[in-house]
Amino acid sequence: MNQIEKIRAKWSRNELCLGTSVSLTDPAISELYGESGYDFVWLDCEHSAMSKADALNHIRAARGAGAAVFLRIPSGDPVVAKPFLELHPAAIIIPRIESVEDAERAVTSCRYPPRGVRGFGPSRGVRFGHQPRADYLAEIDEKMMVILQIEHIDAVHNINKILDVAGVDSVVTGPVDLSASMGHHGQGDHPDVVAAVKTVYRAAIAKGIPAGHSCGFDAEEVKQWLSMGLSWIQTGGDWATLAEVGKKNALWIKEIS
Repeated sequence: MNQIEKIRAKWSRNELCLGTSVSLTDPAISELYGESGYDFVWLDCEHSAMSKADALNHIRAARGAGAAVFLRIPSGDPVVAKPFLELHPAAIIIPRIESVEDAERAVTSCRYPPRGVRGFGPSRGVRFGHQPRADYLAEIDEKMMVILQIEHIDAVHNINKILDVAGVDSVVTGPVDLSASMGHHGQGDHPDVVAAVKTVYRAAIAKGIPAGHSCGFDAEEVKQWLSMGLSWIQTGGDWATLAEVGKKNALWIKEIS
């Protein structure tokens, strides 16, 4: 239902999974990226105007084009997380992880008892009744990943304890918000911020936890992060790509006219 098998299969072969960010509401964008060869789209429901209905249509479109969806939700609160979980993406990204307690809440929000506190009421996840409930419950923890987004220097200092929280499937950072907590707001490329991000990824890789990174589409920056042995990377995004290409094309036409 969500193409997670393709992600896990590539990771089992130590292959990189490639994704890009989607914030615009038209699901054709996710379909386009899937057809273009991306393994997943990072669907941003934290900062965009996207509704849950929009998100569901993106997940459907991505599935049809062979791509998974990593869905970033607004917070790790169980009430906030629950309806997004019912969309059954391949992964839920929990932002603003600042402590061990945040990590524990994120995981328990996404897991059914006794592992967590998620309320029961799946529809798409059980293939609209075509999968037995017992089979669904036995498989769900493997069918939907929990990805923690580390965005505060306090979390970096406690990263090993955070990664030891049972149920953490993957980790990523948020360099800009992390930079703010370090007194370098807006400077995700500050040497101290870069060092902190690398601390997170090295700790995850050492524990056998897939680490991913989110960044702009810059060749040298991408090479830098891939050299660490990451499992996935999300580069660029829909509106950023449109703006860049649109500006470039407009300037070129003006120059020759």
